[in-house]
Amino acid sequence: MYGIYIHIPFCRTACHYCDFHFSTNLRTMKAMGEALIKELNWKMEQSPGAVSTLYFGGGTPSLFDLDALKILVDRCVSSGSQPSEITLEANPEDITHERLQAWLAMGINRLSIGVQTFDDDRLRWMNRAHTGQQAIEAIVAAHDAGFNHLSADLIYGLPDRKVPFSEDLQKACDLPVDHLSAYILTVEDKTVLGRNVQKGIDRVAPDSLVESEYAELCARATQAGFEHYEVSNFARPGGRAQHNQHYWTGLPYLGIGPGAHGFDGKRRSANASNNPAYIAQISKAKKLTEIQADFESLTERDRYNEHLMTGLRTANGIDIAELTRKFGHNPIAEDPQFWKQCLDDCTIVALSDDNYRIREDKWLIADRISSAFFAVD
Repeated sequence: MYGIYIHIPFCRTACHYCDFHFSTNLRTMKAMGEALIKELNWKMEQSPGAVSTLYFGGGTPSLFDLDALKILVDRCVSSGSQPSEITLEANPEDITHERLQAWLAMGINRLSIGVQTFDDDRLRWMNRAHTGQQAIEAIVAAHDAGFNHLSADLIYGLPDRKVPFSEDLQKACDLPVDHLSAYILTVEDKTVLGRNVQKGIDRVAPDSLVESEYAELCARATQAGFEHYEVSNFARPGGRAQHNQHYWTGLPYLGIGPGAHGFDGKRRSANASNNPAYIAQISKAKKLTEIQADFESLTERDRYNEHLMTGLRTANGIDIAELTRKFGHNPIAEDPQFWKQCLDDCTIVALSDDNYRIREDKWLIADRISSAFFAVD
Protein backbone atom coordinates (compact mmCIF):
# COMPACT_ATOMS: atom_id res chain seq x y z
CA MET A 1 0.00 0.00 0.00
CA TYR A 2 1.26 3.47 -0.82
CA GLY A 3 -0.09 6.99 -1.04
CA ILE A 4 0.22 9.44 -3.91
CA TYR A 5 0.78 13.18 -3.63
CA ILE A 6 0.24 15.23 -6.81
CA HIS A 7 1.42 18.83 -6.78
CA ILE A 8 -0.68 21.27 -8.81
CA PRO A 9 1.69 24.26 -9.13
CA PHE A 10 -0.70 27.06 -10.09
CA CYS A 11 -2.32 29.92 -8.17
CA ARG A 12 -4.43 32.89 -9.27
CA THR A 13 -2.57 35.20 -6.90
CA ALA A 14 0.52 34.93 -4.73
CA CYS A 15 -0.30 34.81 -1.02
CA HIS A 16 2.16 37.05 0.81
CA TYR A 17 3.21 34.39 3.35
CA CYS A 18 3.49 31.32 1.10
CA ASP A 19 6.80 29.79 0.03
CA PHE A 20 5.43 26.61 -1.58
CA HIS A 21 6.23 26.11 -5.26
CA PHE A 22 3.64 27.68 -7.57
CA SER A 23 3.22 29.93 -10.60
CA THR A 24 0.52 32.48 -11.45
CA ASN A 25 1.12 31.79 -15.17
CA LEU A 26 -1.84 29.55 -16.02
CA ARG A 27 -1.06 29.31 -19.74
CA THR A 28 0.96 26.11 -19.28
CA MET A 29 -1.83 24.26 -17.47
CA LYS A 30 -2.62 21.91 -20.38
CA ALA A 31 1.04 20.98 -20.87
CA MET A 32 1.41 20.53 -17.11
CA GLY A 33 -1.54 18.14 -17.07
CA GLU A 34 0.07 16.00 -19.77
CA ALA A 35 3.38 15.97 -17.90
CA LEU A 36 1.76 14.98 -14.60
CA ILE A 37 -0.08 12.11 -16.27
CA LYS A 38 3.15 10.85 -17.87
CA GLU A 39 5.11 10.95 -14.62
CA LEU A 40 2.27 9.29 -12.71
CA ASN A 41 2.07 6.45 -15.25
CA TRP A 42 5.80 5.78 -15.05
CA LYS A 43 5.96 5.83 -11.27
CA MET A 44 2.88 3.66 -10.79
CA GLU A 45 4.26 1.07 -13.23
CA GLN A 46 7.29 0.75 -10.94
CA SER A 47 5.27 0.72 -7.71
CA PRO A 48 3.58 -2.62 -7.03
CA GLY A 49 0.72 -2.68 -4.58
CA ALA A 50 -2.50 -0.81 -4.01
CA VAL A 51 -2.98 2.95 -3.80
CA SER A 52 -4.30 3.72 -0.32
CA THR A 53 -4.73 7.51 -0.55
CA LEU A 54 -4.49 10.25 -3.18
CA TYR A 55 -3.84 13.88 -2.31
CA PHE A 56 -3.89 16.87 -4.67
CA GLY A 57 -1.93 19.73 -3.09
CA GLY A 58 -0.48 22.96 -4.32
CA GLY A 59 -0.56 25.56 -5.40
CA THR A 60 -4.29 25.56 -5.93
CA PRO A 61 -5.65 22.23 -7.21
CA SER A 62 -9.21 23.59 -7.27
CA LEU A 63 -8.44 25.75 -10.30
CA PHE A 64 -6.85 22.88 -12.26
CA ASP A 65 -8.32 21.61 -15.54
CA LEU A 66 -11.14 19.17 -14.75
CA ASP A 67 -10.38 16.80 -17.64
CA ALA A 68 -6.74 16.43 -16.60
CA LEU A 69 -7.78 15.99 -12.97
CA LYS A 70 -10.16 13.17 -13.93
CA ILE A 71 -7.46 11.36 -15.93
CA LEU A 72 -5.14 11.50 -12.91
CA VAL A 73 -7.83 10.15 -10.57
CA ASP A 74 -8.84 7.44 -13.06
CA ARG A 75 -5.23 6.28 -13.40
CA CYS A 76 -4.93 5.80 -9.65
CA VAL A 77 -8.18 3.87 -9.50
CA SER A 78 -7.32 1.76 -12.57
CA SER A 79 -4.48 0.16 -10.60
CA GLY A 80 -7.07 -2.26 -9.27
CA SER A 81 -7.50 -0.44 -5.98
CA GLN A 82 -9.92 2.16 -4.75
CA PRO A 83 -8.13 4.74 -2.60
CA SER A 84 -10.06 5.13 0.62
CA GLU A 85 -9.41 8.87 0.61
CA ILE A 86 -9.01 11.25 -2.35
CA THR A 87 -8.38 14.79 -1.13
CA LEU A 88 -8.35 18.00 -3.15
CA GLU A 89 -7.10 21.28 -1.70
CA ALA A 90 -9.56 24.01 -2.67
CA ASN A 91 -9.82 27.77 -2.30
CA PRO A 92 -13.26 29.22 -1.51
CA GLU A 93 -13.34 31.40 -4.64
CA ASP A 94 -13.02 28.31 -6.89
CA ILE A 95 -15.90 26.39 -5.36
CA THR A 96 -18.93 26.37 -7.65
CA HIS A 97 -21.84 23.96 -8.00
CA GLU A 98 -20.46 22.72 -11.33
CA ARG A 99 -16.99 22.04 -9.96
CA LEU A 100 -18.32 20.35 -6.83
CA GLN A 101 -20.41 17.98 -8.96
CA ALA A 102 -17.47 17.27 -11.27
CA TRP A 103 -15.12 16.51 -8.36
CA LEU A 104 -17.64 14.17 -6.75
CA ALA A 105 -18.32 12.41 -10.05
CA MET A 106 -14.62 11.65 -10.59
CA GLY A 107 -14.30 10.14 -7.09
CA ILE A 108 -12.86 12.94 -4.98
CA ASN A 109 -14.36 12.42 -1.51
CA ARG A 110 -12.62 15.01 0.65
CA LEU A 111 -11.93 18.74 0.30
CA SER A 112 -9.36 20.68 2.30
CA ILE A 113 -10.55 24.28 2.07
CA GLY A 114 -8.10 27.14 2.55
CA VAL A 115 -10.05 29.45 4.84
CA GLN A 116 -7.04 30.79 6.82
CA THR A 117 -9.24 33.36 8.60
CA PHE A 118 -12.73 34.84 8.36
CA ASP A 119 -11.30 38.30 9.06
CA ASP A 120 -11.53 40.23 5.76
CA ASP A 121 -8.87 42.72 6.83
CA ARG A 122 -6.32 39.97 7.48
CA LEU A 123 -7.34 38.14 4.28
CA ARG A 124 -6.50 41.25 2.28
CA TRP A 125 -3.25 41.60 4.24
CA MET A 126 -2.32 38.02 3.24
CA ASN A 127 -3.39 38.72 -0.37
CA ARG A 128 -6.03 36.01 -0.30
CA ALA A 129 -8.64 36.18 -3.08
CA HIS A 130 -11.74 35.37 -1.00
CA THR A 131 -13.73 36.93 1.81
CA GLY A 132 -14.78 35.40 5.10
CA GLN A 133 -18.37 35.11 3.89
CA GLN A 134 -17.23 33.36 0.71
CA ALA A 135 -15.41 30.80 2.85
CA ILE A 136 -18.55 30.08 4.86
CA GLU A 137 -20.69 29.78 1.73
CA ALA A 138 -18.12 27.52 0.04
CA ILE A 139 -18.04 25.06 2.93
CA VAL A 140 -21.83 24.95 3.19
CA ALA A 141 -22.13 24.46 -0.58
CA ALA A 142 -19.60 21.60 -0.52
CA HIS A 143 -21.46 19.90 2.30
CA ASP A 144 -24.83 20.34 0.60
CA ALA A 145 -23.38 18.94 -2.63
CA GLY A 146 -22.51 15.69 -0.87
CA PHE A 147 -19.01 16.05 0.55
CA ASN A 148 -19.06 14.30 3.92
CA HIS A 149 -15.39 14.93 4.64
CA LEU A 150 -14.42 18.59 4.74
CA SER A 151 -11.40 20.20 6.35
CA ALA A 152 -10.95 23.90 7.06
CA ASP A 153 -7.44 25.35 7.17
CA LEU A 154 -6.85 28.15 9.67
CA ILE A 155 -3.82 30.31 10.46
CA TYR A 156 -3.20 31.72 13.93
CA GLY A 157 -0.55 34.03 15.27
CA LEU A 158 -1.66 36.78 12.88
CA PRO A 159 -0.39 40.21 13.99
CA ASP A 160 -2.62 43.28 14.25
CA ARG A 161 -5.89 41.45 13.79
CA LYS A 162 -9.06 43.41 14.47
CA VAL A 163 -11.24 40.32 14.91
CA PRO A 164 -10.12 37.97 17.71
CA PHE A 165 -9.02 34.45 16.84
CA SER A 166 -11.83 33.14 19.02
CA GLU A 167 -14.32 34.31 16.38
CA ASP A 168 -12.48 32.37 13.68
CA LEU A 169 -12.62 29.27 15.86
CA GLN A 170 -16.30 29.66 16.64
CA LYS A 171 -17.24 30.12 12.99
CA ALA A 172 -15.13 27.15 11.90
CA CYS A 173 -16.54 24.87 14.61
CA ASP A 174 -20.10 25.86 13.69
CA LEU A 175 -19.59 24.81 10.06
CA PRO A 176 -20.23 21.27 8.72
CA VAL A 177 -16.56 20.23 8.74
CA ASP A 178 -15.15 17.08 10.30
CA HIS A 179 -11.56 18.30 10.31
CA LEU A 180 -9.57 21.41 11.20
CA SER A 181 -5.95 22.14 10.37
CA ALA A 182 -4.51 25.12 12.23
CA TYR A 183 -1.02 26.44 11.58
CA ILE A 184 1.08 29.18 13.13
CA LEU A 185 1.90 31.96 10.68
CA THR A 186 5.54 31.51 9.72
CA VAL A 187 7.68 34.21 8.16
CA GLU A 188 9.71 32.87 5.22
CA ASP A 189 12.56 34.95 3.80
CA LYS A 190 11.64 34.72 0.11
CA THR A 191 8.05 35.93 0.51
CA VAL A 192 6.41 39.35 0.49
CA LEU A 193 5.74 38.95 4.21
CA GLY A 194 9.35 38.02 4.88
CA ARG A 195 10.66 41.05 3.03
CA ASN A 196 8.13 43.33 4.74
CA VAL A 197 9.16 42.09 8.17
CA GLN A 198 12.83 42.69 7.33
CA LYS A 199 11.97 46.24 6.23
CA GLY A 200 9.89 46.92 9.33
CA ILE A 201 6.65 47.28 7.34
CA ASP A 202 5.06 44.24 9.02
CA ARG A 203 5.74 42.68 12.38
CA VAL A 204 5.65 39.21 13.86
CA ALA A 205 3.07 38.34 16.52
CA PRO A 206 4.63 37.88 19.98
CA ASP A 207 5.08 34.35 21.33
CA SER A 208 2.61 35.14 24.12
CA LEU A 209 -0.16 35.70 21.53
CA VAL A 210 0.68 32.48 19.69
CA GLU A 211 0.64 30.50 22.94
CA SER A 212 -2.68 31.96 24.11
CA GLU A 213 -4.31 31.35 20.73
CA TYR A 214 -3.00 27.78 20.71
CA ALA A 215 -4.50 27.18 24.15
CA GLU A 216 -7.81 28.61 22.96
CA LEU A 217 -7.66 26.46 19.83
CA CYS A 218 -7.19 23.29 21.87
CA ALA A 219 -9.99 24.14 24.30
CA ARG A 220 -12.61 25.30 21.79
CA ALA A 221 -11.97 22.52 19.28
CA THR A 222 -12.30 19.90 22.03
CA GLN A 223 -15.54 21.48 23.24
CA ALA A 224 -16.86 21.30 19.67
CA GLY A 225 -16.21 17.56 19.46
CA PHE A 226 -12.84 17.55 17.72
CA GLU A 227 -10.03 15.23 18.78
CA HIS A 228 -6.60 16.88 18.79
CA TYR A 229 -4.72 14.04 17.12
CA GLU A 230 -1.63 15.87 15.79
CA VAL A 231 -0.01 19.19 16.65
CA SER A 232 -1.81 21.05 13.85
CA ASN A 233 -4.77 18.74 13.21
CA PHE A 234 -8.15 18.15 14.80
CA ALA A 235 -10.85 15.69 13.76
CA ARG A 236 -14.39 14.81 14.62
CA PRO A 237 -15.13 11.05 14.80
CA GLY A 238 -14.15 9.43 11.50
CA GLY A 239 -12.54 12.62 10.20
CA ARG A 240 -8.82 11.96 10.64
CA ALA A 241 -6.78 12.71 7.50
CA GLN A 242 -5.68 9.30 6.26
CA HIS A 243 -3.11 10.53 3.73
CA ASN A 244 -1.13 12.36 6.41
CA GLN A 245 -0.51 9.06 8.19
CA HIS A 246 2.01 8.25 5.43
CA TYR A 247 4.08 11.25 6.48
CA TRP A 248 3.74 10.65 10.21
CA THR A 249 4.36 6.90 10.31
CA GLY A 250 6.99 6.42 7.59
CA LEU A 251 4.70 4.76 5.03
CA PRO A 252 5.70 5.09 1.35
CA TYR A 253 4.17 7.64 -1.02
CA LEU A 254 4.82 8.84 -4.56
CA GLY A 255 5.48 12.51 -5.26
CA ILE A 256 4.21 13.70 -8.65
CA GLY A 257 4.77 17.15 -10.14
CA PRO A 258 7.29 19.99 -9.87
CA GLY A 259 8.50 20.43 -6.31
CA ALA A 260 6.80 17.22 -5.16
CA HIS A 261 8.49 14.97 -2.60
CA GLY A 262 8.21 11.20 -2.37
CA PHE A 263 9.40 8.43 -0.03
CA ASP A 264 9.82 4.72 -0.80
CA GLY A 265 10.49 3.62 2.77
CA LYS A 266 14.25 4.13 2.65
CA ARG A 267 14.90 6.93 0.18
CA ARG A 268 13.43 10.41 -0.22
CA SER A 269 13.02 12.08 -3.61
CA ALA A 270 12.32 15.67 -4.64
CA ASN A 271 11.40 16.90 -8.12
CA ALA A 272 12.82 20.17 -9.42
CA SER A 273 10.69 23.20 -8.48
CA ASN A 274 10.43 24.78 -11.92
CA ASN A 275 7.33 24.47 -14.11
CA PRO A 276 8.89 25.06 -17.57
CA ALA A 277 11.87 22.82 -16.78
CA TYR A 278 9.61 20.07 -15.43
CA ILE A 279 7.35 20.14 -18.50
CA ALA A 280 10.35 20.16 -20.87
CA GLN A 281 12.04 17.24 -19.08
CA ILE A 282 8.93 15.09 -19.02
CA SER A 283 8.02 15.78 -22.65
CA LYS A 284 11.51 14.78 -23.85
CA ALA A 285 12.05 11.85 -21.49
CA LYS A 286 11.60 8.28 -22.65
CA LYS A 287 11.84 6.74 -19.19
CA LEU A 288 11.56 7.73 -15.54
CA THR A 289 15.31 7.85 -14.89
CA GLU A 290 15.64 10.74 -17.36
CA ILE A 291 13.64 13.04 -15.07
CA GLN A 292 15.83 15.24 -12.88
CA ALA A 293 15.25 14.70 -9.17
CA ASP A 294 17.21 14.86 -5.94
CA PHE A 295 17.49 11.73 -3.83
CA GLU A 296 18.45 11.21 -0.21
CA SER A 297 19.02 7.76 1.25
CA LEU A 298 18.06 7.52 4.91
CA THR A 299 20.06 5.50 7.40
CA GLU A 300 18.40 3.54 10.19
CA ARG A 301 19.41 6.42 12.48
CA ASP A 302 17.76 8.97 10.17
CA ARG A 303 14.57 6.93 10.04
CA TYR A 304 14.55 6.53 13.82
CA ASN A 305 14.97 10.28 14.35
CA GLU A 306 12.21 11.09 11.88
CA HIS A 307 9.84 8.45 13.28
CA LEU A 308 10.48 9.73 16.80
CA MET A 309 9.85 13.37 15.86
CA THR A 310 6.67 12.77 13.86
CA GLY A 311 5.35 10.28 16.41
CA LEU A 312 5.77 12.67 19.32
CA ARG A 313 3.73 15.25 17.39
CA THR A 314 0.68 12.96 17.55
CA ALA A 315 -1.81 11.82 20.16
CA ASN A 316 -0.86 8.21 19.41
CA GLY A 317 2.69 8.98 20.48
CA ILE A 318 5.54 6.49 20.14
CA ASP A 319 5.99 2.83 21.03
CA ILE A 320 9.37 2.26 22.69
CA ALA A 321 9.45 -1.46 21.90
CA GLU A 322 8.57 -0.83 18.25
CA LEU A 323 11.27 1.83 17.87
CA THR A 324 13.86 -0.51 19.36
CA ARG A 325 12.78 -3.43 17.16
CA LYS A 326 12.68 -1.39 13.93
CA PHE A 327 15.67 0.89 14.34
CA GLY A 328 17.80 -0.31 17.23
CA HIS A 329 17.36 3.02 19.04
CA ASN A 330 14.96 4.36 21.65
CA PRO A 331 14.71 7.70 23.49
CA ILE A 332 15.29 6.25 26.95
CA ALA A 333 18.68 4.91 25.92
CA GLU A 334 19.64 8.12 24.07
CA ASP A 335 19.14 10.44 27.07
CA PRO A 336 17.88 8.61 30.19
CA GLN A 337 18.28 11.64 32.46
CA PHE A 338 16.19 13.98 30.30
CA TRP A 339 13.65 11.20 29.72
CA LYS A 340 13.20 10.83 33.48
CA GLN A 341 12.88 14.61 33.84
CA CYS A 342 10.17 14.71 31.15
CA LEU A 343 8.26 11.93 32.92
CA ASP A 344 8.65 13.54 36.34
CA ASP A 345 7.25 16.90 35.21
CA CYS A 346 4.62 15.21 32.97
CA THR A 347 5.97 16.76 29.77
CA ILE A 348 5.82 13.18 28.48
CA VAL A 349 3.03 10.92 29.72
CA ALA A 350 2.60 7.16 29.49
CA LEU A 351 -0.37 5.79 27.57
CA SER A 352 0.68 2.21 28.35
CA ASP A 353 3.86 0.35 29.34
CA ASP A 354 5.67 1.11 26.06
CA ASN A 355 3.49 3.85 24.59
CA TYR A 356 4.29 7.51 25.36
CA ARG A 357 3.19 10.91 24.09
CA ILE A 358 3.95 14.57 24.74
CA ARG A 359 1.31 16.41 26.77
CA GLU A 360 -0.96 18.54 24.59
CA ASP A 361 0.00 21.87 26.11
CA LYS A 362 3.66 21.10 25.30
CA TRP A 363 3.09 20.24 21.63
CA LEU A 364 4.24 23.65 20.43
CA ILE A 365 7.74 22.66 21.53
CA ALA A 366 7.42 19.00 20.52
CA ASP A 367 10.25 19.19 17.99
CA ARG A 368 12.58 20.69 20.57
CA ILE A 369 11.73 17.92 23.03
CA SER A 370 12.06 15.08 20.52
CA SER A 371 15.39 16.37 19.19
CA ALA A 372 16.91 15.78 22.63
CA PHE A 373 16.36 12.05 22.07
CA PHE A 374 17.78 11.88 18.55
CA ALA A 375 20.38 9.23 17.83
CA VAL A 376 23.72 10.75 16.81
CA ASP A 377 26.89 9.26 15.37
